[in-house]
Amino acid sequence: MFLDEPCKDAPADQLRVARRRDPAPLLQGDATALPFAAGTFGTVTAIWVSTDIPDFAGLLREGARVLRPGGRLLFYGVHPCFNGPHIESREDGAVIIHPTYRIKGWHKRSPWWREGGVRDRVGMSHVPLSDLMNAFVDAGLAIGRVYEPQERPVPSVLAVLAFRPG
Repeated sequence: MFLDEPCKDAPADQLRVARRRDPAPLLQGDATALPFAAGTFGTVTAIWVSTDIPDFAGLLREGARVLRPGGRLLFYGVHPCFNGPHIESREDGAVIIHPTYRIKGWHKRSPWWREGGVRDRVGMSHVPLSDLMNAFVDAGLAIGRVYEPQERPVPSVLAVLAFRPG
């Protein structure tokens, strides 16, 4: 488990609960400075993290670093176009995309977040789609496939399968 700012107070409690449930080794660390040698893993996953860390590009660079040549990195998370501080959700399933879409970085508040919800309490980092996709390329990864899973008319999830060349 690797968590970065601003959720740094939560990992200790999460790790304590996880250790009671499973004896597997668990680590707490910085997702942009992993404690593993280069080329260690055949697969790296980044699941539901792009909105919770301030340096998504750094996370992908580290993920690419610890991948073996030919290894794959799977990202599954928030669709930045249709889920974020710029989105106002409607009851009929439609979304209103506000012009704040291009304001990247950490957002402490959004007038469209549910009062008292997790985003209203902790905020989120927004990475526009072009920055998100370019972060894969800049990390030296080759994008294999891009998916918008689920059958909703407006996708809220984005998945990317990328490979470390070699």
